[in-house]
Amino acid sequence: MIFQSFVTYLVQRLSGLIDTFSLEPERIVSHDRSILEEAILPYFAKDIAVQKVLFVGCSAYTQQYKELFRAKEYWTIDPKQVKRKYGSERHIVDSITNIRRYVVKNYFDVVIMNGVIGFGLNRIGNIEQAIDACYEALAGEGILVVGWNDTARRTPIDIRAIQAIGKFCEYHFSPLQACHYRTEGSQRHTFSFYRKE
Repeated sequence: MIFQSFVTYLVQRLSGLIDTFSLEPERIVSHDRSILEEAILPYFAKDIAVQKVLFVGCSAYTQQYKELFRAKEYWTIDPKQVKRKYGSERHIVDSITNIRRYVVKNYFDVVIMNGVIGFGLNRIGNIEQAIDACYEALAGEGILVVGWNDTARRTPIDIRAIQAIGKFCEYHFSPLQACHYRTEGSQRHTFSFYRKE
């Protein structure tokens, strides 16, 4: 228990140093990042029915996404002030659980929450709140994309067992021919697609 607490402390300190000194890479080369950047994001960027997009979580390697969505109303949100520099012009410094403070209900056409669960949203209660907040923020038939690592170390609960997910129906994402798409790699990064009913 003491060792685990120490490791958690070290990871948090290292993460803080990376944020403070902007040590994050500007690109990540991985199968899951390729799927996000070459299939998922371009699909929504080209969809004329999608006008308002919220991307949850900012890093150096996400800052170029605003270029993909320059013809859309593109928002970003991250709880760390230091991440503002990587966000859009419509950036919010706060947790996704508090999105209702900034937009009215039924506002966004798409919410993309990739790599947030297990990397900031670590407790089941917070994950439930985040999915609930996404549901409220999405317009009717809006799409929620959740990218998560299907490992016990990173995700404390199976995404499909989250109660708030029950408000959504699974969405068949045609470019990947799936509602849930697991990418290659040891992290078992999975993209899950949902539509607000």
